[in-house]
Amino acid sequence: MVPPFLIAALVLFFVWLALFLFSNATRREQVIMSVVGFVLAPGILLIVADDYRQIVSERVASVGLEDLLFSFSLFGIAAVLYQALFGRHAHKLKGERLRHAHPAVHWYAHLLIVLGLWAFIALLLIHVFELASIRALIVGGLMIGIYAIADRRDLVLDALLSGLFTAILVFLTEQLFFARLFPDAAAGFWRFDEMSLFLVGGVPLEEILWAAVVGFTVGPLYEWLRRYELK
Repeated sequence: MVPPFLIAALVLFFVWLALFLFSNATRREQVIMSVVGFVLAPGILLIVADDYRQIVSERVASVGLEDLLFSFSLFGIAAVLYQALFGRHAHKLKGERLRHAHPAVHWYAHLLIVLGLWAFIALLLIHVFELASIRALIVGGLMIGIYAIADRRDLVLDALLSGLFTAILVFLTEQLFFARLFPDAAAGFWRFDEMSLFLVGGVPLEEILWAAVVGFTVGPLYEWLRRYELK
């Protein structure tokens, strides 16, 4: 049986594919950040398995193809949506000089540090302050995003619009192609017995906020770490 959520994941992937074909200038960034989302997906889903997502069966947590595809598409779209929609292009900041013999290694290392910090903040909020897992991930991502745009105020519009458009896209995708088409499956997809969630058209508010934070943080992340500006 095809998992109902796979339909929503495929719709999001088609949006990803359209951006990939339409925007030549952002393909590298889109692929890199999509791979990041793909790699992070199992960890994210295991964090939220206890009180948010219903992915535990017979005491074994499982991550399906639809989850990997959704995360892969979400991160890639969030990274380049603003640039693709508004025709902005990334350029090296003026005055920036090459300071490292291996700049790719340098920025990949910084990317791992930032993502690790995001995870650390979330786990700290969960285990020390007993915050719900999805809310901890939202707060952790928001803190990283705020720090990035505080350091690079020219990326504020990128962050805000990426967050807004990503949230709208995820909401429409999950509402039209999951909650509306498969209401019974959607009712068992999120752990309503563990959390009291506000629903917007059958989609939990936290799901929409999570998408917004991914857009807000991942949208300017590549430019911030690589010291690019958008023109």
